[in-house]
Amino acid sequence: MSTIIRIQSNLIYFYDLPQGEFTSTQLAKIIKDKTGYDIERQPQVRRDFNKPFYTAVVKINDNAKFNEVCKALRYFDINGKNCRALPFQNELLGSNVQRLAENNMFVRRIPKSDSAAILENYFSKYGEIISCKVSLGGDHESKGYGFVCFRDAAATQKALEETQGAEIRIGVKFAPKDKKDFRKVYNNIYVKNMPADWTVEEAKNQFSPFGLIASVHLGKSQLGAYFFICFGSANPADREAGPRSAERSVIEMDGREFDGHKLYVKPALKKEERKIELMHETFKYKNSKKRCNLYVKGFPASTTEEDLRALFAKYGEIESLKLFPIKDQKSPFAFVCYKTPDQASTAKAQLTQQQLDNQSLYINHYEIKQYRDLNNEAQKDKQDFQRYQAENAGALTDF
Repeated sequence: MSTIIRIQSNLIYFYDLPQGEFTSTQLAKIIKDKTGYDIERQPQVRRDFNKPFYTAVVKINDNAKFNEVCKALRYFDINGKNCRALPFQNELLGSNVQRLAENNMFVRRIPKSDSAAILENYFSKYGEIISCKVSLGGDHESKGYGFVCFRDAAATQKALEETQGAEIRIGVKFAPKDKKDFRKVYNNIYVKNMPADWTVEEAKNQFSPFGLIASVHLGKSQLGAYFFICFGSANPADREAGPRSAERSVIEMDGREFDGHKLYVKPALKKEERKIELMHETFKYKNSKKRCNLYVKGFPASTTEEDLRALFAKYGEIESLKLFPIKDQKSPFAFVCYKTPDQASTAKAQLTQQQLDNQSLYINHYEIKQYRDLNNEAQKDKQDFQRYQAENAGALTDF
């Protein structure tokens, strides 16, 4: 049975655009080089520092050029990094994933050298493909799996049947889950903040009630000792045994006290995953404080933390205050964090433009650096694109 796929609004979505390298001007030049078409409006770029790639949307009103650009840029690269483009189709949205469940197929054991274009070429023998994706890591390297969506559900079924037993590019029936059902599967846990006399044997004694322990590693750092405990299964066919044991141990042991020590028990993460988690936790904390935190500058170089504290303490309880003195000929500045947003707003209203030794204070709410960097990048991107359009128009006029 075929599924009706509607292309709407002449919108082209661009995916997997590399952060720090992609620009609107760059995309405009790629479109021009491949199709001769000059896009009229700057692409709408979605920048999110929590995600490894940017996405962009371009609208092309001319139907013939729209189809040409869709075909020419279905797969392309930016600085050697694979990117994709698809015409906007409502059925392909993540929120509508169930609509094409019978047409979609998960593919595992994809060779790391396969791009999405190679994968589509391989599976096109089964039928017309409307979407093909190789999942990528933040470094644009293949994760070894992906998705293929056929226009006809019968083609999906044929591909599933004929790839079973293959060594590579194995099709698996697509089974979308509700986001609430997703959980991180792990069988290795990280333990710290235990009593100093804990040995490997003691760790086994405490955690073996949760399941079969495959291995225990005791490590030491400047912050103290820690354990990595890996759970296994007595039955090789039961792949969920280890993860079940690990999850239960985290739930029951994290925060439990031993001789005045509160255990810290969490899923073990790879180094890169730990960096990402730390970044998210730091961002979450900063985001919770952004309305309480004030950025202050314009005060004399001789001003001390005590001077600032005395000035700002009139408007509420100060949770933290940090002064950054003159450095590299840059003016001094400070961050003043209040207990509540109301206190910060009052201090800002009362002290903005107030004179301190004949200098006017500049006060604003703290802006998270990542957001500031993205905003600056977006502004520069806009200016560069406008300059490109002006130069392009000039070239056409001269011609």
